[in-house]
Amino acid sequence: MPRIFISYRREDSIAYAGRLHDHLSEHFGADQVFMDLGQIAPGDDFVEVLDARIRESDLVIALIGVKWLDLANEQGRRLDQADDFVRYELAAAFAQGKRVIPVLVGGATMPDVRQLPPAIARLARCQAQAVDDARFEYDLDSLLRSIERRPSLLGQFAQLSDAERLRKWRQAGSVGIAVLMLALAWVQLLDVFGIDARIGTYTMALGDLLAPVPVDERIVIVGFDEKTEARLGSPGPAWRSEHARLVDRLSDAGAKVIAFDQFFENSGPADAELVAAFDRARRRGSKVFVGLRQLHGDQPDVVATLRAAADGLGVLCIGGRSGYGSTVPLVVLKTAGTGASPSPAAPPAGGRFIALGMLAAGAETLAVDPGRRLLTVVSDLGQTLWQGPVQAIKAQFEASGEVSNDCPLLVAGDQVAEQMLRLASASTWRDPLRRYAYERILGPPAATGPGQLAGKIVLIGDARPGRDEFRVLYGLRPELRHGVELHADVVNNVIQGIQVRRLGPAAQFVLLLVLAAAGGWLRIFRPTTPPLARRLLALAVVLAYLALTVAIYASHGLLFNTAYQLGAFVLAYCLLGQLVQRRALPEESAQR
Repeated sequence: MPRIFISYRREDSIAYAGRLHDHLSEHFGADQVFMDLGQIAPGDDFVEVLDARIRESDLVIALIGVKWLDLANEQGRRLDQADDFVRYELAAAFAQGKRVIPVLVGGATMPDVRQLPPAIARLARCQAQAVDDARFEYDLDSLLRSIERRPSLLGQFAQLSDAERLRKWRQAGSVGIAVLMLALAWVQLLDVFGIDARIGTYTMALGDLLAPVPVDERIVIVGFDEKTEARLGSPGPAWRSEHARLVDRLSDAGAKVIAFDQFFENSGPADAELVAAFDRARRRGSKVFVGLRQLHGDQPDVVATLRAAADGLGVLCIGGRSGYGSTVPLVVLKTAGTGASPSPAAPPAGGRFIALGMLAAGAETLAVDPGRRLLTVVSDLGQTLWQGPVQAIKAQFEASGEVSNDCPLLVAGDQVAEQMLRLASASTWRDPLRRYAYERILGPPAATGPGQLAGKIVLIGDARPGRDEFRVLYGLRPELRHGVELHADVVNNVIQGIQVRRLGPAAQFVLLLVLAAAGGWLRIFRPTTPPLARRLLALAVVLAYLALTVAIYASHGLLFNTAYQLGAFVLAYCLLGQLVQRRALPEESAQR
């Protein structure tokens, strides 16, 4: 056990000296560390005590602060004076052949040999150790290793014998090859069963549960239900007179946007009333959008008079599922003709149609970069609402070419900008504060309350049980949502700037390898760790990774394939553990 003498200036580094004394005393024992403060009895001769203590010590720590070199009194620089105790201590240490370790504190630098008196000039040739407040624990550990002449971890590795080093490198190489083969096999296994690493993610499920998406207060839903059907009959052209009254009520209440999640494909006797209501709403500052489901020839299949009177036609296609997530087409770029997909460099020659929810959120103009296949959607205020890739439709079609997602608007050759929705909870859209019954709006004006609908984005759609419902996944279970609720999610995503993006396949595979390697390292290179502790550590890795990926998804909309990657971690941990056990059995038998 080394005996240590601490040399310091009180005006320069007493706080560091006290702190260092405490830590060294705790590590080596209080009787092994000397510091003049409190350890020299009254009446003792300072010089005799210092000489004796230095003689008994194995090494001297010279604490050097920013004032250590230049502190002065009336006679000049103290370090140049023979009766300076710091100079005396260091000179005695060198004279006795003691090991001296300069410790730089407070941002001090090592003095040059020309700045030191000849008696302690050797100090400039001693290897110094810096101790910084910001990294005190790390620097203290380095100092302890220096005192004990222990090498660093890198030094310990360098001291291994060549045979030992070769054995370890062989083991590490074997593990690396095993992990790589395991990851590749894992990828192949999931591909065989049709599980796509890029979209088969359940990070969204955890995000739904742990970090629900915020909802803009401006979005409200007006749903017609069984009461409306009982009064008016089945939805159709006969309802348009009531729709006209509804538009008047909403525009009178100050609604900013009125959007119909309904088809207007057939003419009716009340079309003129609805057109007049659209005109009145526009004069009151409300925009009215109607739904578009399909084309008739190359024209939107919407009654001509209503199409001309509305502020825009919004695509009503909901889309489908991509893994866990629900996807919707935000923009459809129609191509001339009905044949093959257009060249990426050629812009679509047909129409451009925007989703109803995006129109309701304020989308007005589109900018297409054909070379990059990038679409930018700009609002009426000049703000970028959405930007993302445009790609030809593939998954939405059966082998026969028939549409498989209940969206007759889409045909082979179309290009679509799709978005994976972050869904709000169903209870949010069905809250009485943002969900109004069709009959309530058409009832007494007082039923809605003054100012309740001012500045709101109102989506009108079917709320009847079993009608216009879509199966979605939210949290840990599937549930049914009405189409108008999914359009509300589109509006919310656009307004809130929420855009879900998948991590690319290359990055996903790299993460898979990293997690697999972590599982292998934990199982193979931690053989002395008790099994329970090792399992708890593995569980902690899993939970930490889940928490990290959910946090990134909630804050930045970036999806990780946690099931894919954590599966590789668990497989590597279990299978490589079995490999280690099987290799150990022959060795134990041979020893016996």
